[in-house]
Amino acid sequence: MLLCVATSVAQTATTNLSDQGTKVYPWRGGVAAQSEQPTSAVQPPIINGNSQNVRFFQASAQDGTQQPAVGNFSQGVPNPPANSAQGSGESQPALSVQSNAISENSCNQDWCQLGEPRRLFGTSCNGLTIGGFNQTGFHNSNTLGFNNMEGKFRGHQAWLYVGREASRNCNWDMGFRVDGMYGLDAQDIQALGNSPTGAPTGWDNSWDNGSYGFALPQAYLEFANYDWNVRVGRFLSPIGYESVPSIENFFYSRTYLRTFTEPFTHTGVLAQKEVNDRLTYVGGLTLGWNSAFENTDNGFNLITGFRYRSSENVKLGVTSSVGDTGYLGSGVLTSAFTEVQLTDRLCYVLQGDYLNLDANDEFGIVNSLYYHVNNCLAFGGRLEWWKSDRFFQASRSTYDWTFGANYRPNANVVIRPELRNDWGAGAIDPTQTVFGVDAIFAF
Repeated sequence: MLLCVATSVAQTATTNLSDQGTKVYPWRGGVAAQSEQPTSAVQPPIINGNSQNVRFFQASAQDGTQQPAVGNFSQGVPNPPANSAQGSGESQPALSVQSNAISENSCNQDWCQLGEPRRLFGTSCNGLTIGGFNQTGFHNSNTLGFNNMEGKFRGHQAWLYVGREASRNCNWDMGFRVDGMYGLDAQDIQALGNSPTGAPTGWDNSWDNGSYGFALPQAYLEFANYDWNVRVGRFLSPIGYESVPSIENFFYSRTYLRTFTEPFTHTGVLAQKEVNDRLTYVGGLTLGWNSAFENTDNGFNLITGFRYRSSENVKLGVTSSVGDTGYLGSGVLTSAFTEVQLTDRLCYVLQGDYLNLDANDEFGIVNSLYYHVNNCLAFGGRLEWWKSDRFFQASRSTYDWTFGANYRPNANVVIRPELRNDWGAGAIDPTQTVFGVDAIFAF
């Protein structure tokens, strides 16, 4: 009882700090802290992934700027990002358009007052929430991975979720979450691990419509108390920094690490334990990678990790998968990242992955730098090095750079133009700079 009272007092203190407008953080957080909204599918505390993405920052309901999160560092990623387990005790809207910018001490912020995002469905009196987003994009030349239909505007992700968030208090509470999506990206995030050879089978693999299709990336039960969160079912992977839902990422295009090296989903049990306001552990047991409710090829692996905020401006995260992935064989994947707030407007992110599966190695390093003009406008640059011997006869490197912007005409919409160039073993056309732009509308 004393512990619960202390937790409640700490939550109240954190909320007051957030209201005072403490130092803001960049685009990794959700839009507005709204207590009636559930945890993001992609950004629950930590265990959401890429959601996957883990989110470190939360937004202020007053002005949309980002506030330092206390407690769980939480993704939906996406997130987006979108976390009900912050020290403030407030839930963030799931799958919200990210602010992608900060405006503290900005002298020209009057031209961009976003306000609150409008919800098509919202939350019912019994806590049931329905929401989502729609992403449409164009790119003039293909890159490997998700951007593979050039020359026309395409519907990439029409994402819809329904769920009830498990309350974070002294007693255990139960919730649930189901996410479905339709679009060009669906066949990339279906249950690819359901068959070791040939075409995947079962779950959502037959829900195709030409190049488009349906996918059901999440279907889980959630159990929570004041410092534990446990998910049972199918959920987005906590491994990596980049989210599966496009709304949680700064860039339109995907990295090679996200597309080929890291899992999209897991099926099993995943838990996180908040140790204090700086450290959170995550762990779980799953049926391999990208599988649904099938144990293909004896897939069974352990997921471990932690998130640690070493100071107000620096956050570290490490997540690993150890064991049998199923369709890809046995091995180990470790993904680590750090976020550093260099100034009020400048943020640097470094991610590194190492994968070893049955003697097939992959390495990758991604450097990202973001400059935030104000709530409506931000610029970003990304440089990736990726080396693989799973896809080539020998271990060979691929590189790519991307320069892009995020512009938000209102709280529900973000527009993401970018330029990208790939070269090396995996590049489709090293001589061509690819132009792409997409728009995401959250509802």
